[in-house]
Amino acid sequence: MALNLYKAKITKPLIKNPIYQRTVQGFAILSLIYLLTIAWGREAIPGIPDRWPLIYTNATTLIFWVIWFMGLVLTVPLLGRLWCSICPLGYITERFAKMGRAAPWPRSWGGWLGMIIIFLAGMGGALSWNVHKSPHATAILVGIAALFAALSGFLWRGAPFCKLFCPVGVVLSLYSRFSPVKVAAINPELCKTCNNGACVRRETSWRRWSISGRVFHRKLSTGGCPVGLYPPKMDATRCQLCMECIRRCPSENLGLFYGARPLGGKLSTAALILLVLLTGLVTLALARTWPAFSINITPSVNPSQRLTYLWLGLVLPAVIIFAPAFIGALTKTLSGSEVTSPNDSKAAVGEGFWSMARTSAIPFIGPLFGGHMALALVKLNAKALYLTYLPYDPTGAETYLAIHVADTLPLPDMILHLYILRWVALSLLGCGVIAGVFEMRSSWRSLPGNISRFFGLSSYFSISILFAALLQHWLFPGR
Repeated sequence: MALNLYKAKITKPLIKNPIYQRTVQGFAILSLIYLLTIAWGREAIPGIPDRWPLIYTNATTLIFWVIWFMGLVLTVPLLGRLWCSICPLGYITERFAKMGRAAPWPRSWGGWLGMIIIFLAGMGGALSWNVHKSPHATAILVGIAALFAALSGFLWRGAPFCKLFCPVGVVLSLYSRFSPVKVAAINPELCKTCNNGACVRRETSWRRWSISGRVFHRKLSTGGCPVGLYPPKMDATRCQLCMECIRRCPSENLGLFYGARPLGGKLSTAALILLVLLTGLVTLALARTWPAFSINITPSVNPSQRLTYLWLGLVLPAVIIFAPAFIGALTKTLSGSEVTSPNDSKAAVGEGFWSMARTSAIPFIGPLFGGHMALALVKLNAKALYLTYLPYDPTGAETYLAIHVADTLPLPDMILHLYILRWVALSLLGCGVIAGVFEMRSSWRSLPGNISRFFGLSSYFSISILFAALLQHWLFPGR
């Protein structure tokens, strides 16, 4: 049974009073500013041939790409999208939105397409320019993101940066399907009779400033869900856990439940495409330690590195993830859209390939999440103890020289022994696979006929076995 944290004596004050949340956000913003200052202009060490000497010794690259990014993936099963509620960029968006134009996002701009373009551009730039290895490049990337968050918040309502352009938010929306944290109505019937609407309504007020004899007036917006969700009917995976609706409900009929499973609807077009891209990125990351396998699995004689990356990073994941919907759509077409199994859902009739894919792809989030958690664990285990050197040298140059040149400092040890690490990593993948299996029953109802479900199972366990084989080769060398 789910626990309502808003009714617990210890956690209710933390949720009800926004000062605690704002304090954490303020600390996050100050930390971000500090990390940007110690990263700016730092990339190489004069006289050192290593192209990226500060990748793990500089506080910015270590904290941003290892501690925060990898740690975020591992905390989703426990905390869901709680990070979004304290994100400094989300806070910047919210502050500027209160002073902004509050114009609707232009539908003609294609929000999901814009996000995909920005995601691909960001990932392409990160990989091509090695942003994750350079403190200076990391500072530029985060600075641009902060400016874009402020500008988008000022111009448009509904937090478009968080909903459309933040790849971390979309990744968390995928993985939060397996999170126990959820905002929901205690009594849904009470919400149906409520005419107040305070949980979603944004209130406006005019403020007056006088500067050097000149008077300025500005309309400010406060309250309501920053992304425009209606709690009783919202897709819980899109909720950023800002708690604003809980605080503003006049009947205290909304709660923060722990132990409840967020039941998301269909994947959005953006989420579906990002699912394919993320699966490709995880596959490439796992396959780095097995070059022979990457070459042999690519359908070409002596394939180039670019072709191998394209196959493993895009084509193969797309074929696997879209296979159930493709076979289902083909089955419907050949059978004249007739239901071919007593278990088929009536909703399947008249459902096209893309709509079917947005549902049938949901179980594949499980092995992707499990593989990503395994990767994150290995990365954290190997590099997290570089943190012990940061209090003495946050910029990282002296630490690098002491470790690799003067040999006066040792390389940090791993947190877990390899024997333990390998089994924990495989267990995380296994948990993800099992979680995806539980999603099949509801997600594959729209697949017509048993043959599409057979292809779905084959595809699902193909990607699961692929990830397991790559992990086994990586973490069990010589076996």
